[in-house]
Amino acid sequence: MAVKAMSGAELRGRAILKRVGIGACGVEVGVFRGVLSRYLVHNGVSRLFMVDNWLPESRQPKHYKETRDYCSGLTRDEAEANRQQALGVAAQSGGRAKLIQLSSVEAAALFNDRSMDFVFLDGDHSYAGVKADLAAWVPKVKIGGWICGHDYANALPQYDFSGVDRAVDEWASLWGVPVETDDNFTWFCRL
Repeated sequence: MAVKAMSGAELRGRAILKRVGIGACGVEVGVFRGVLSRYLVHNGVSRLFMVDNWLPESRQPKHYKETRDYCSGLTRDEAEANRQQALGVAAQSGGRAKLIQLSSVEAAALFNDRSMDFVFLDGDHSYAGVKADLAAWVPKVKIGGWICGHDYANALPQYDFSGVDRAVDEWASLWGVPVETDDNFTWFCRL
């Protein structure tokens, strides 16, 4: 019998749960359709805040569009269809997932400092976007918790995610923390 390969979302979810454990409370920034959210909620995260702006290409920041990230070029209908799928994930979570439709930085302002076990960044993959996300979200993570994300050392030629590496490396160097990597281009820093 053939073994089914794990999807990218399953690999990311497994890497997150390996660090945060069962019962963690966290934030996923850059939800897209909610596939990772579903995995996290169904496999042990007790509370998940799903943050995304679900904006069409015409309203995305120029620096984000320049990364050529698939999500930065969606039509209004595509962005709305993705939001609806994510809403379905939240609706099926038994009240453990909440969708927040704001920019990452705007959403971070809603959270108390040192209140989250983890924040997973997978939204704006530009240098400016990741740098702003780190500045906004690091204060929200508990000491001993994890700031983490996706697309670190991702050299796929169709995208320019080099800003992720640069922003994460600069921040980690400044804070004096190591950057751990795991499956599917994930990165993790423990506070």
